[in-house]
Amino acid sequence: MSSTKRHNDFRQMLAHCLGVCALVTGIYTLPVVAEENYVVAGSAYNIENNELVYRELYTGLDENKAVRVDYAKPDGSVFASKTLVYQGEPFQPTFNFEDTRDNEYTSAQFQGARLVLTHGMNSSQNEKVIFDNARLVIDAGFDSYIQLNWDKLTAGKRLKFDFALPSRLNTIQLEARKIKGPESPVYDANYGREWIYFRIAPAQKFVSFFADPINLAYDPNGKYLMRFHGRSNIDDDNGGPLDVRIEYEYAN
Repeated sequence: MSSTKRHNDFRQMLAHCLGVCALVTGIYTLPVVAEENYVVAGSAYNIENNELVYRELYTGLDENKAVRVDYAKPDGSVFASKTLVYQGEPFQPTFNFEDTRDNEYTSAQFQGARLVLTHGMNSSQNEKVIFDNARLVIDAGFDSYIQLNWDKLTAGKRLKFDFALPSRLNTIQLEARKIKGPESPVYDANYGREWIYFRIAPAQKFVSFFADPINLAYDPNGKYLMRFHGRSNIDDDNGGPLDVRIEYEYAN
């Protein structure tokens, strides 16, 4: 497969699996990893102080429908990586994630009809099998879920879905809904005025994992994700939870 064809295929896959806006031009490439074939970047800023804490860098879709995501510190050093494979439903990518800071490992893999969630740290590892998984949303698949249900959500419907939490070896029921721009913490009246805003929160109250809802901003031209605001899948350097605002962009 040519590099141009692969890049184009990846852009199309993003419309269902990642949703990064086509209108943002240029990708910020870090000096240490500039030689890699990254086509998408997300810059994550700490919500508390607005400091850049990491970047997530995506390679193009390969012949196995796999994408590698490298997580890099502001100095360019890569501290974690994830491989996403899109071979089934677009809202159910399987994945493996490794963080070298504390030797943490998480994954969600199908074994026949079973979904196996795995979480480990150092030499310790635990697994849980999820049998009722036909409509379960996995990892970056939340974006696909929104796009597949775009008309319902933009019409004002509230949709509930189950989401996999491999790090907790569990699932959680979430609810997605459209909100008005000024209600969202990622709203900017001077930029992206036409964006559509969604909020994802636990369907049941008092779920400790989500201290606050997740807020998303989409460009309706292509239904591409522009901003993410909420709890990151990346811990801070001390292993604690990290709330971020992620700004997405990708190369021409």
